[in-house]
Amino acid sequence: MNLVSLSQVFAASTNANKVDDITGHWAESTLKQWQEKGLITGYEDGSIQPNHKITRAEFAVLINKSFGFKDTATIDFKDVKHSDWFYTDIAKATSAGYIKGYPNQTFKPNQSLSREEMAVIVTSLLQLKGSVTPTVFTDTTAGHEWSKGPIGAIVEAGLMVGYGQKFNPLTSATRAEAVSVLDRALKFSKDSETVVYNQAGNYGPETGVTTITGSVYIDAPGIVLSNTIITGDLLIGEGVGKGDVSLKNVTVRGTTTITGGGKNSIHVIDSTLITVIVNKKDGSIRIITEGSGSVQQITLQSGALLEEGTGTGSGFDNVDLSGLIPANSQVTLAGTFETVDVYAAAIQVNLNSGSIQELQVAPGASNTGINISSGASLTTLILNAVARVTGQGSIGTAVINVSGSTITQTPNHVTRADNISVTIGSPAPNGGNPNSVTEIVYGFEGTITDVNHQPVADLTIQFRKGLGNTTGAISGTVVTDINGHYFASLSPGIYTGQLVKAGYITTYVIAASLTDYKNTLQDATAIRIPAADEIRIVLTWDLLPLDEDSHLVGPAANNKFFHTWYADNEYTKNNVLYADLDHDDTNSYGPETTTIRKRVDGTYTFYIVNFSGNGQAGLDTLSASGAKVEVYNGDNAVPVKTYQVPAGAGNQLYWHVFNMSVDGNNLTFEDKNELTNTQPLANVDFDLDSQLPDSYAFSVENHPGATDVVKLNSLSPGDIVSVYTNETGPPIQSEPVQEGSDTTEITGLDFGANERIIYVTLTSPGLDESRRLTVPVISEANYTELSTTIANAFADKEVPGTLSVGDVVYLQSNPLQVFPSDLVIDIKSLEYYSPTSVSDTVYLYKDYSNIRYLEYNGTNEPIKYKVTLELRRGFATTNKEFILTVPTVFSALQQSVNAAHILLNNGSFDAALQEAMDNANEVLNNPNSTVQEYLTALIAIHSALDAVAGE
Repeated sequence: MNLVSLSQVFAASTNANKVDDITGHWAESTLKQWQEKGLITGYEDGSIQPNHKITRAEFAVLINKSFGFKDTATIDFKDVKHSDWFYTDIAKATSAGYIKGYPNQTFKPNQSLSREEMAVIVTSLLQLKGSVTPTVFTDTTAGHEWSKGPIGAIVEAGLMVGYGQKFNPLTSATRAEAVSVLDRALKFSKDSETVVYNQAGNYGPETGVTTITGSVYIDAPGIVLSNTIITGDLLIGEGVGKGDVSLKNVTVRGTTTITGGGKNSIHVIDSTLITVIVNKKDGSIRIITEGSGSVQQITLQSGALLEEGTGTGSGFDNVDLSGLIPANSQVTLAGTFETVDVYAAAIQVNLNSGSIQELQVAPGASNTGINISSGASLTTLILNAVARVTGQGSIGTAVINVSGSTITQTPNHVTRADNISVTIGSPAPNGGNPNSVTEIVYGFEGTITDVNHQPVADLTIQFRKGLGNTTGAISGTVVTDINGHYFASLSPGIYTGQLVKAGYITTYVIAASLTDYKNTLQDATAIRIPAADEIRIVLTWDLLPLDEDSHLVGPAANNKFFHTWYADNEYTKNNVLYADLDHDDTNSYGPETTTIRKRVDGTYTFYIVNFSGNGQAGLDTLSASGAKVEVYNGDNAVPVKTYQVPAGAGNQLYWHVFNMSVDGNNLTFEDKNELTNTQPLANVDFDLDSQLPDSYAFSVENHPGATDVVKLNSLSPGDIVSVYTNETGPPIQSEPVQEGSDTTEITGLDFGANERIIYVTLTSPGLDESRRLTVPVISEANYTELSTTIANAFADKEVPGTLSVGDVVYLQSNPLQVFPSDLVIDIKSLEYYSPTSVSDTVYLYKDYSNIRYLEYNGTNEPIKYKVTLELRRGFATTNKEFILTVPTVFSALQQSVNAAHILLNNGSFDAALQEAMDNANEVLNNPNSTVQEYLTALIAIHSALDAVAGE
């Protein structure tokens, strides 16, 4: 069947005998909602096929339809024709700006959408900021650098999740996943409506506190925002210019981003900002805290002045000077700071007054200037990169971990790592103070590792001056230590280092010696000579383009072909590794290595792709890259074949290097060595294995005795699931997926009482068996704890009457109860339960990762919802159902008055809270009070309670 845009995104069904393939599916509820809204309507047979992969074009159609994009842009992608069914939708996507094509002017509309691509597209769609915090996933390095920030952002927003400790960035997204993520994105965008202030003036109530559920955008000077709680983010935009903005008694629960303001600009008065990011292009911005104002974490991406004024607040706690701050920027501090971490290179940090408890210069932040003015103090200084410390202020302890720094003043205590030199105090004549080391260090250092990221010791590096100089006079020679580390003390300039060690291929490192400080991180990868039966292909190139990619197409073990490249870097069959891209270099020079581990006679094709594109000026071409490919046959240190990229003015994106015939140990080459804009061998019959669903489709139960269960969903009829107890033996049990089902359950297993490993495979019709997925099984005791103790922590409960609309409802009976760190709580469903007499008002809402309080209950009886949770530890799961009750406003108001009474009697006097409580009591004591009066009193006392809680 031709997809045809999921037949215009799951095209209209005309078959009377409709196939229902979503009942019982994990995304059933969302898919049915989208069907009801007309966003998806099924294929010709009525099926949705939720577990099938979705293409880039299909995803664009879904976005345009669900978000209502209608404007189009002119497009000229080579692989998108006017006659294509998806042409208009790709034009809409281009106009909306949420998706881009590839550097070679293609869109790849029929290519399966990967999970990392979905994260990037949805992040762009919602204009989320890339997360500066590394994600908890262990496999993001398997993806691309460009996807890490969006993955962090989309996970933090609760729009996508990982699978245990993995995100699986290169795994193809399914149609069900796409609909589910977009459904959350729609709700996220609606829940995150932004209040805009773009005219000078005073905003917010004069007394009391108002809550804005969403974000606030301030885009004009002369704005004063008072007495406001912002549940989302605050953006102080460039429209502020060099003017002022004042925040008075404002609490921002999200991130505050400041891109506008001047030298007397942002006043944080009696306000609480949790996380602040500053990026003022010219660096001329002053941020001052006053009164009880506090900023818990501030990250500067530009220069700035941070000042603590008078008052009792904590001011600025932790300050990060990020690597995005431009060189030569000025950061000035005045006040009492807990920590200041410097990640930016070549900036100037000035402590004009006050103190810093700890200032740390991170590795890579070389050439930092630090000035401590008279009267200011620094308790602890930690230098992990070269810095120049000046001024007349005091330093308590200096910890020096690299050579080459200078400190004008003398710290009270100095700790230096072994063999580290530093200049302390003014150099004395005639050799100076013997307690000071005045040696000035030039040169550079780095670490040499192999393709497995292990250090290579006792490797000789011969440095020659000049970029790409491999034959001139040797300027210096160093040998790596046990950690693969080296240091070369050479005069300023660019050097080419030749890596030499028995058992390794000769490769090179490019390093720079700077004029006024030691350069670090001049690292390289050493490539081993292949084993006797292996073939290794090594690619190297110059500075630009940054990323050239190696592609190898070769004969598979079943008369088909394999393809190794950055997105699929291993070809394995029956647990045997045949070929791999064992080192993918993405940042100039190489080396990038592809290795044939097990030879299969036949013809192999090797080609290079300019992944970075030709650059804005069109000059970063393959032909100008100086690229070289060497082929090594067996354990021979001399290449059997060498190719230089054809020089010239061409801008082609593919370099077809060679075809190679393998006949046992004999290699025969067909020299292609041609540049082209056509991908070589793009349409051959590739060997495809069955693809296991993601780990969230698994459920493993470990009970006492032979009652253990492996359950797997998101499958298709005819799929066969097999369970193994080891990596090589036969399966202990296999079960097919029956017609009309997407699930199989293997029962009667016995994994034993302790933790262990099992292996699971999938065999789909017409495809080979998948690789064996390693599945950790928790112990019987831990599974019993999961299904009893942990599950019992979620019981019938009432939403607290003190909870405000918009807040998250805590689901466990005891919000302070500590769960295992690997426990994942997934809200499978939230269903209205009782009473039947209530209208369609929605009181509780599931926003994927939480349940939120959406509406106060103004009826005469409590509202009940049934919650179904999936509790997961790794692959082990259990479900728990319980009832969540929404109290009436009459009950909620009484509970809130009781809470206010306790706070006021315990010494937390607050005039606004007292007034709100008094008004609430009047409503409670008046038998004629209306529901609206109860609601008004409840909202007022909740606002007052929130304000007291935030102090």
